[in-house]
Amino acid sequence: MHTTLAYVVQDWPANPRNNPKGRCVLAAFRLAQLVRRLPTPLRILGLPYLVAYRVGVEWILGIELRWKTKIGPNLRLDHGQALVVHDHTVIGAHCTLRHSTTIGNKGSRSEGPNDSPRIGDYVDIGAHSVVIGSITIGDHVIIGAGSVVLADIPSHSVVVGNPARIIRRDGIAAGGMTGDAEG
Repeated sequence: MHTTLAYVVQDWPANPRNNPKGRCVLAAFRLAQLVRRLPTPLRILGLPYLVAYRVGVEWILGIELRWKTKIGPNLRLDHGQALVVHDHTVIGAHCTLRHSTTIGNKGSRSEGPNDSPRIGDYVDIGAHSVVIGSITIGDHVIIGAGSVVLADIPSHSVVVGNPARIIRRDGIAAGGMTGDAEG
């Protein structure tokens, strides 16, 4: 029982007490993942919960975070409204997702696990961003608000714009100057 509870609340450290919505949505998400993993006869008993999750989180709160999505521990949801994450997306540990963000595929008929983004660890995705396609986002990446990411982003990068462009990589600004402050 202790390990089940630990699994369900694994994202709470990343969502401070003043973010009860993020905590509750992610606890509900993790519980839905557990129900989905149950053997078929028991999963039928959990079906009402899965329906309640979908109605409550997706329809009422406007957060499309399907229980099939693979997400590492310590996900942070800031605000969460109008968040759309395709169920074939893979998100690493210690990531942050903000409101009005879309992460998914390009809507081709060949939609599958390889058509959605793979997001590394410690990735911070700004509000109103779009990350789509069969792309890889490396570890320790910051995606600025309103960015449209359509291509792979290497680790330790900061990207902004539409289409997103790298403005800093490994602590070096795009113009070749070294700096500590983000800009």
